[in-house]
Amino acid sequence: MDELKAQDRENTMMEIYSILEGGLQREMHQSEYKLVSEWVSGFNLEERAVILNLLKELTNKHIRID
Repeated sequence: MDELKAQDRENTMMEIYSILEGGLQREMHQSEYKLVSEWVSGFNLEERAVILNLLKELTNKHIRID
């Protein structure tokens, strides 16, 4: 069960990084990865999902404006 939670967290983090890099239109620096990881680590599964959805919505609006 813990392995499944860890894999889910890793998948969510990879998706968050991907969305951020897409919006920034550049690769993130290691210090930025660390900062985002530390920020998101305090969230439970449901909260991470909300953050992920907010980032997707923000990115989609950004893409439509550009």
